[in-house]
Amino acid sequence: MNWTRRTKYFEIPGSLYPFDVRHDPTDVRFVEREADGRLRIRVHTEPALRDGVLVIDGDGTPLEAVGRTARFTYWEAFLEAGTTGVLEYTLAFKDTDGAPVYVGRPGVAGGIEGWEAGFRIDLAGQRAIETPSWARGAVIYQIFPDRFADGDPALTPPDSAPWGTRPHWQEFQGGDLPGVTDRLDYLERLGVEAIYLNPIFTSPSTHKYDASDYYSVDPSFGGDDALRDLVAAAHERDIRIILDVAFDHAHPRFAPFQDLLTNGPASEFASWFTVHDWPPRVVVREQAAREYYPPGYFDVMMETLRTSGLTIEEGVGEGPPVEPTYRAWYGVPTMPQLDLEDPGARAYFLDVATYWIREFDIDGWRMDVAREPSHDFWRAVRTAVRAERSDIYLLAEIWGDTSSWLQGDQFDATMNYTFRDLCVGYFAERRFDTDATLDGIHAMLAMYADAVLQVSHNLFSSHDVERFLHMANENVEALRLATFLQLTIPGAPGIYYGDEVAVGGGRDPLNRAAFPWERVDEGHDLTELITSLTSLRRHHPALRQGRFREADRFDEGFAFTRELDDQRILVALNNSTRPLDYDVPDGATVLFGEAPLPPMTGLVAQLVEA
Repeated sequence: MNWTRRTKYFEIPGSLYPFDVRHDPTDVRFVEREADGRLRIRVHTEPALRDGVLVIDGDGTPLEAVGRTARFTYWEAFLEAGTTGVLEYTLAFKDTDGAPVYVGRPGVAGGIEGWEAGFRIDLAGQRAIETPSWARGAVIYQIFPDRFADGDPALTPPDSAPWGTRPHWQEFQGGDLPGVTDRLDYLERLGVEAIYLNPIFTSPSTHKYDASDYYSVDPSFGGDDALRDLVAAAHERDIRIILDVAFDHAHPRFAPFQDLLTNGPASEFASWFTVHDWPPRVVVREQAAREYYPPGYFDVMMETLRTSGLTIEEGVGEGPPVEPTYRAWYGVPTMPQLDLEDPGARAYFLDVATYWIREFDIDGWRMDVAREPSHDFWRAVRTAVRAERSDIYLLAEIWGDTSSWLQGDQFDATMNYTFRDLCVGYFAERRFDTDATLDGIHAMLAMYADAVLQVSHNLFSSHDVERFLHMANENVEALRLATFLQLTIPGAPGIYYGDEVAVGGGRDPLNRAAFPWERVDEGHDLTELITSLTSLRRHHPALRQGRFREADRFDEGFAFTRELDDQRILVALNNSTRPLDYDVPDGATVLFGEAPLPPMTGLVAQLVEA
């Protein structure tokens, strides 16, 4: 079909009025080079537009509507494209009256006045996003080391609480890296393909996001040798190891900060930190602080400040309960913040990032508080670690729409708390109906390039948020169904230790309870569910890396397919306390579950090959 150029623009250039259309050829969400060399072109339009076409030199390639919500229709098309030259194109649709609507660089129009209005892509600059092949669809198991398993009681810090005690801010329970190594057979049976360890570097705290030494494993976890043993034993089982770290802030006992306290502005590390008022100290209004902080937290904080050599000054008049005279993470004085734009600080942490890869053969990093450092810093980190080893996985803790960090030049993935919000709203709290949930899933999948989605860390419990079971008011069936979706939707499922045996817990520190190993010995149907679905993922590539396509929706449930090459897997779930009369298509083979669907269950079936 030939597309004419007759009609004039009917709105000011750059405006998307009267139609809401979103497309940016400089963003990999909208233009992505596939591994096979093709270009995937995506556009988001309001639902009123239909019959999408990608127009090149007057010829049209149909756009496929791959998802629909109350807000948008999500379109895509694949093009065979070279690696040199310039590609020019325009997007064309029809409105509700059948009139043509064209989308080009100036905005939306009723027609095209010359093809110069179209989008332009430099094909040489379009490179496929490189993510580690092992991370695509990998089942990642998160461990808070002090609470997972005690493999060597001799390492347990003095005055630790008994295993299983209600968690406290600064109370150890004896978990260590030998304990993780001892439980690798269990994790392998569960189907775990990577272990993400919360921080293990030397620090006086239980969480260790405030490292005092970035070049040593904490002695209470077994030291450096324990990590070497764990990595070697995990690799023998094809299990990867991901370490967690905060480069944004450190403990006051961090040697450069101690030098700052000793030498003041003359310190060679003075430029690593930001001091608003010399000397560095902490102004404390004790009564206000005790009212502000949770019980026990203030005393732990004060003890940390005193033992770190910081001067504590009594506050006078109104002001913050605790006020460091130096820049600190969210104003918490026990976490002085680093200036990673400083050349010395940057060089130090780039070396930290490569050291653990080079010396310990770790497989990835999870970077805490990744929103704070600059994009340029993270580009430097990616360049450094990928030069050390090309298949290192880079995961970031950033909440919300994280697309600007996921353009292929910084991180591979982020902690997908959007997925958590959908699961909590639909399964746990039942605030979302099926339409809202599917709208959210389509929007989530449209936020990122396909290569990014394949490694997206889909979680619903972590050390930073209430466990899912707590949000579900201890409803194990809701946790089971959320886990079913987690293991069947695109991405890398993130299982928080203990969720597989129905461990609950509210906000920190209650979400960091000791693992109840007796539940594993007794057997648990959640563990069986995970084991079954991880096995299916290994044997059916479409369930691991296939495209998502909505198949059906019900009052309290929905169905979708995962499609890869000629393999199609059907997934259906029933989020109701009543049976769902849903039958699989003729010729399909049920791989998991049963049809009709019993209450609060899911089904997986192999469809006849396309």
